[in-house]
This record gives sequence, C-alpha cells and structure tokens, in this order.
Amino acid sequence: MKLAGGYPSMAGQLNMDAFLQQACSYDKASSSPVRNAQMQQLSHPLPVLHAREIDEWSRSNEYRSLLKCATQMNVVEKV
Repeated sequence: MKLAGGYPSMAGQLNMDAFLQQACSYDKASSSPVRNAQMQQLSHPLPVLHAREIDEWSRSNEYRSLLKCATQMNVVEKV
C-alpha cells in the first residue's frame, strides 16, 4: 500500500481490507471491452491489482511450501 501512494507517516491509518476490496470492485468494473483494452496497454499492473495477486499468492500452498523450506534451511544453517 505504501508503494501505491500511502505515506509512511500514515501507516497506522491504511486499511488493507479496504484496499483489497478496491481490487474486487475494479475486477467487476473491468469486464467491459474498453477497460480490458486500457489494461492491456499498461506495462505494469495497477498497484491495487498487484496487491490482490500478492495477497492471493500468500494464501497459496506454493507460498506455504516456500516458507517451510526457508524455515528448514534457516534452522540447518544455524546448526
């Protein structure tokens, strides 16, 4: 959210749930051909959509597996 324009001094006021809800609203609005054409011309996803993808990935089995491997590697390195 900070990368999308949130000021560090306002970190306590940022609402992640509301930010992710914007992505859901945008998905519903972007079903039009005009909106799809606009999205295809972007070199990077909109910050709110990028945040949604990161949030979905953080809930995936792939992410959990990576965390587990990283944790095991960290334990092994400390021994």
